[in-house]
Amino acid sequence: MYIPRRFAHRGVTQAAPENTLGAFEAAVALGLEGIELDVRLSRDGVPVVIHDPNLTRLTCGHPSKHSIARVEDLDWEALSRMEIPYANHTVTEEPSREAENEFLALLPGRVLGQEYNLDYVKAYEKEPRMAKLMRLADFLDWFADETPATMEAEIEICADGLAKPVFALLDGHRALGRCIVFSGHPVQIAEMQMFAAREGKPAGLRLGANLRRIDEDILEEMEDMDLFEIGLDPGRFTVEDVRALEARGIAALANLMDTRAWWARLPEMGCYGFKTNYAGAYTKFMKII
Repeated sequence: MYIPRRFAHRGVTQAAPENTLGAFEAAVALGLEGIELDVRLSRDGVPVVIHDPNLTRLTCGHPSKHSIARVEDLDWEALSRMEIPYANHTVTEEPSREAENEFLALLPGRVLGQEYNLDYVKAYEKEPRMAKLMRLADFLDWFADETPATMEAEIEICADGLAKPVFALLDGHRALGRCIVFSGHPVQIAEMQMFAAREGKPAGLRLGANLRRIDEDILEEMEDMDLFEIGLDPGRFTVEDVRALEARGIAALANLMDTRAWWARLPEMGCYGFKTNYAGAYTKFMKII
C-alpha cells in the first residue's frame, strides 16, 4: 500500500508548542519523513520560525505577561527572550472522531489549548516548562546535523520580504537539498517566484506553492512558475489532478484534514506527501512501523 510522506505541521505539537525545537525533535523521534515550519521577519531582518504575525497566542497563559507585540516590530534579541508556555499550548493526542474538518479536529487542541477549560495560571502550575523561539538559521543547522538524510523540511514564507534573506541562508547550506520553500499567500508566492526569476535561487533549492485546488486558470498560471510541489486541499482535488501534476514534473502535497475518513483515502490519492497535526495518531491508524 502506498503511503505518502508524513510532514508534521509545525512539528509534533503533542510534544511541545508549535514551531519549537521540542516539536521538531519529536518529529525525528517518530521517524517522520518531513517537518513543516513557518517563517517571519524580525525588525532587524532576522528570519524567525513562527507562524502568527504577533505573539498573543503563543504567550497566552504566561504567568508574567501576555504579549500582543508584532514579530516585525521586535528585534531578534527581544524575540529570543520570549517564553512560550507548554501549558495549554500542546495539541490533543487524537483528533476528534466526530470532526469533519480541520478546525473541529483541533478542538480541544491548538485553538484553545489541550485543557481549554482549565485556567491558564492553574495549567502553568501543572506544567511550568517554557519553550523559546528559533531563528531559521538555527533550525537549518539543527536540521542538517541532527535529522536523517532522508527527512525534508517544508519552509513556509508567511510575510513579505523573506525571499531574499531565506534564499541567502540556504545558499550553500548543507541542508539545502532537503528543503522546500513555499507560501500559501498569493503575494508572497509571486514575490518568491519573481525573486527567483530575477535574482536566481540557490542551486538545488525546491520551491512550492499552496494553491489549494487545480483548475484551468491555475494550470495556465503554473506555466511560468518554478515549482517542485503544489499544496492541495482535501476534497478539492482528484487522483487525476495528482497525475496531471506529475506529468508536468510537479508533486502534489495534501494539506490538513485530520479525520480518519480522509486518512483512509490518502493511499489511493497518490500524493507525494501529507501535512498533519496528528502524526502519531495517523501513524498508528495506518499501521506504519
